Amino acid sequence: MKRIMYYFLAGLVLVIPMQAVAQEYISTQRTIYISDAIGEGATKEIARNNALYDAEQKALRRVTSTFRHILSDIKDGEMMNKNIQEEVHARIIDKPDIKKEEYPFSSPYVCTLEVYITVKFLDLDFFADEIKKTAEGACVRSLFVAGWGQGYNRNYFGAVVNFGLTYGALGYGYYREQQIAQSRANYLNASDPQSAERAYKKLQNDKNVSRSMYALGLLTWAYSVWDAFEDRERANKVMDEVHKKYFKKFPYTRYDSFMQRMMYSTKPQW
Repeated sequence: MKRIMYYFLAGLVLVIPMQAVAQEYISTQRTIYISDAIGEGATKEIARNNALYDAEQKALRRVTSTFRHILSDIKDGEMMNKNIQEEVHARIIDKPDIKKEEYPFSSPYVCTLEVYITVKFLDLDFFADEIKKTAEGACVRSLFVAGWGQGYNRNYFGAVVNFGLTYGALGYGYYREQQIAQSRANYLNASDPQSAERAYKKLQNDKNVSRSMYALGLLTWAYSVWDAFEDRERANKVMDEVHKKYFKKFPYTRYDSFMQRMMYSTKPQW
């Protein structure tokens, strides 16, 4: 039994560090097709590099265009905030995939490219979906399937660990339970005291392990439900920070669900 509890505690140690929500919680990526990238240089290599730079800048501008009217400060008709790309964490994450490369002019060389570029950036639509999620939605999912609530909260590592610990324990408990009948038969049919003693120990071990693993599985399942709530709370804090930083022009009031209010009232104040 002690060994089983050690395994359980080790599993929790693995889950807890992964509960923190990633800094880029609401980021996404998109592949942009640029057909009019152009660059000039003394050599083909320089012209090509300049064309790639032009393509990357166009891709970044395209994904950040939605944010310009939100984040830009306009003074005398001029945009004051020049760092929109940094504000929304827009960056190139993969090597550009060049589909067509031409050099229509030389001396200096001019390079034109058709290229696919993958950009990662903060996603408005995803943010709008995330702020609608509730603690009840996470808890109910984990109540039906252990780990589902963590997946709902985008804590995928926690989802895998909770799912594996819960159903691994329940599955192994069921397996050992199926051994009880055979162990009992071996005990009853033992031909000598030594065989009977070994069979009896095996029978008791099967019973104890089966019960312990069932208890562990139910305990980890209950932990999965509680952890789903805590995950949602952490996610909500990130949502609020993102809203405060990026979307102050669009105020919203977070709705605390019944389960959240209940958890707030019963949670100990350390």
